[in-house]
Amino acid sequence: MSLENIREETELWEKLKNTEKAIVLYGMGDGADKILNVCEQKGIEVRGVFASDEFVRGQTFRGYTVKTYADIKEELSDLIILVSFASKLDSVMKKIYNLCEYDELYAPDVPVFGDGLFDKAFFTENIDNFKTVYSALSDDTSKIAYENVIRYKITGNLKYLRECETTTDECYKNIIMPKSGSGYADIGAYNGDTIREYISYAGSNVNVYAFEPDEKNFAKLEKNVSGLGIKSANLFNIAAWDKEEELAFYSRSGRNSAHTTNHSGLRETKIRADRPDKYIDSRIDYVNIDAEGSDMQAIKGLSGTVDKYKPVISCAVYHRNEDMFALPMLLMQMYGKYKLYLRHFPYIPAWDTNIYIKYDE
Repeated sequence: MSLENIREETELWEKLKNTEKAIVLYGMGDGADKILNVCEQKGIEVRGVFASDEFVRGQTFRGYTVKTYADIKEELSDLIILVSFASKLDSVMKKIYNLCEYDELYAPDVPVFGDGLFDKAFFTENIDNFKTVYSALSDDTSKIAYENVIRYKITGNLKYLRECETTTDECYKNIIMPKSGSGYADIGAYNGDTIREYISYAGSNVNVYAFEPDEKNFAKLEKNVSGLGIKSANLFNIAAWDKEEELAFYSRSGRNSAHTTNHSGLRETKIRADRPDKYIDSRIDYVNIDAEGSDMQAIKGLSGTVDKYKPVISCAVYHRNEDMFALPMLLMQMYGKYKLYLRHFPYIPAWDTNIYIKYDE
């Protein structure tokens, strides 16, 4: 296995620039906005927008009348479909894969946060960093996933994601291996769903430290965790960061609330941010980090916890283009001796792609 021949792939934006087929977007919202912006910058003509039948109400999006698939197919016939939203729901993913049987379909990779594209130029510019991480991965499942996710990001071809999907069950049993009485820190705890997932394997006899900056999410977190029977639940309505600071925050009352200016039009609030190290006062065995683009700062804010306890860490590597190498390399430096893994769980686009590091004594 090697990363060298990835540069032989045909880049999605190049393919779209040269096609004679009608390019249409499937979906509306932030993803569609970003994809339309890239198409405009590259001189790629988009001929229409469609949505699932239940969402079509005669509305417009960026000047396009939103149509059903049947209507847009009757109008344009020979299509390239660009999936412009994210989902991990089986029913939605099946609908997307069913469309592949009738039309050429891609899911363009655009960063959740930050600028630029994960294209061949970006890959070539950073190939030494990608190789460093790839060579450090501890099993073939990780190496296959790492290569396939990169190929997907460049080509938009969903076959690469389908070929490297694994399950959370496999990950818990083979990498995380939680135990009763363990300590768990959740960075970006949302409404408590990942805490519930952890105790389904470890049992409720655990010590939990959870950090969630969004006020409405935090209220849901408090309510949901109170019914789980956890031995010790320490919940903090702050953003995990690398220093004590007040940050601008854009709330969505959902999983994508973040410290970022990308979400224009959202209400800006001020939130408290601090190092999670300051709040963790007992042994931690596992840390889950999904900090919506602030993952680098969250990791740095855990340096004391890492030095003291050497927990297994899971971190999302799909928010920013550089996450696929910058976050693993930071963790590798912090641990020194380690085993490194990468897993991609079913999701369109390549969200729910995570790096895992374990201290190797």
